[in-house]
Amino acid sequence: MGPKITKISQQKRNSRVNIYLDGKFAFGLSKKTLADFDLYNGKVISKKEIEKILEKDQRVKALEKSFRWLAVRQRSRREIEKKLKEKGFTKKVIQKTLKKLKDLDYLDDEKFAHAWLEARKLSGKGKFIIQKELKEKGLNETLIKKILEEYKKEEEIEHGLELAKKKIKTYQNLKPFEQKQKLARYLASRGFSWENIFEMMKELFKI
Repeated sequence: MGPKITKISQQKRNSRVNIYLDGKFAFGLSKKTLADFDLYNGKVISKKEIEKILEKDQRVKALEKSFRWLAVRQRSRREIEKKLKEKGFTKKVIQKTLKKLKDLDYLDDEKFAHAWLEARKLSGKGKFIIQKELKEKGLNETLIKKILEEYKKEEEIEHGLELAKKKIKTYQNLKPFEQKQKLARYLASRGFSWENIFEMMKELFKI
């Protein structure tokens, strides 16, 4: 014989419930876990069942948190894994959550990398910065190389020129040589290669 559920009460600020065993608060649960295990007042549960209930609830909780993070923006597998670790979930729960997200097509590093590349191109970032960011997101070198091959030299120069034309207005009071220096350093800080920056300079200053 195990402990008996003596009370199930709604938590105030969310959709979870509190479970009381033998008159004492035991743990909180999602309503989904409550329904999945058919828990009700007066039901007797074993210690083994409690372990299963708590593990399942952690998986539900981890999945819910992951969905909230993914609703803000697409994320890499490594990002979700890192955030779940920071929240204190066990390795077993994290791996099952990641598998579930992949099965549901919410987690795809290649799709994430495509989306990241497009967004960073529009924000005026060169290949070097994008490569560094994708590496920080936990993507492997092979995938990063494949994705960056889509960012053709002509397109990168075009995006860089758009950025440079806006930035050069802030250097209007400087001599042409100083303008070129400052603009080149600025473009380099945005991740553009010196080879492409030289091409941009030729276009801007009609060298």
